[in-house]
Amino acid sequence: MSAALEIKNLEVFYQGTISALVGLNLTVPEGAIVALLGANGAGKTTTLKAISGFLPLESGHIAGGEIRIAGDNAKKRAPHDIVRRGTFQVREGRHVFATLTVEENLIASTFARKSVRRRADAFEEVYTYFPILKERRHQQAGFLSGGEQQMLAIGRALVAEPKLILLDEPSLGLAPMIVKNIFEIISRINREKGVSMLLVEQNSVIALKYASYGYVIETGLNVLEGSSEELRSNSDIQRFYLGLETGVANP
Repeated sequence: MSAALEIKNLEVFYQGTISALVGLNLTVPEGAIVALLGANGAGKTTTLKAISGFLPLESGHIAGGEIRIAGDNAKKRAPHDIVRRGTFQVREGRHVFATLTVEENLIASTFARKSVRRRADAFEEVYTYFPILKERRHQQAGFLSGGEQQMLAIGRALVAEPKLILLDEPSLGLAPMIVKNIFEIISRINREKGVSMLLVEQNSVIALKYASYGYVIETGLNVLEGSSEELRSNSDIQRFYLGLETGVANP
């Protein structure tokens, strides 16, 4: 199976001297959901920023290694170019345009579209996955609930017609039932549209339920990897790296 994303020996520094990633390696096969797990400060969000081209905006730079998206060298591409080529990051904290309506937020993502499919059809597809957004389409995004804003953030990604979606902490600050609903829809999008996904998530239980494979990193280094089943079933991994007590039931 070919790779939607391949990272080899990635090294990232902030402000020239602060090491964030040290020889990171990971692969996202086409059509797969892969989880990237680790504690706060492990380098998960930095990895996504490196892929999506945001590092230079935050005094970071790639010192070594490779980032290939569908075989293409993406290491020095600008964020807008990476989006146009089919990779969209759903950033931590949702980052919707609060003063724009739901539909205006979706319109803002149409610059990245390559197909001639009508914009209205693309929006209708988003509303099929997230019916509540259709009800709220004329409402300002800043007045949506946290769960609805997360749905809108994912909807904006869909409008851009991505081949690869980078999801940064989609469960953050949301109630368990909302988290379950959003992850079910993420899984549907993956199955029905074949979109590859790299999932950064503190909630390792739910991440490993929906991902097929996982990587665990610590202080910018790979420490473990394996199928989701392998990572869930190893009690030492659960306790020391995933912050779980053995015997915790999966949702």
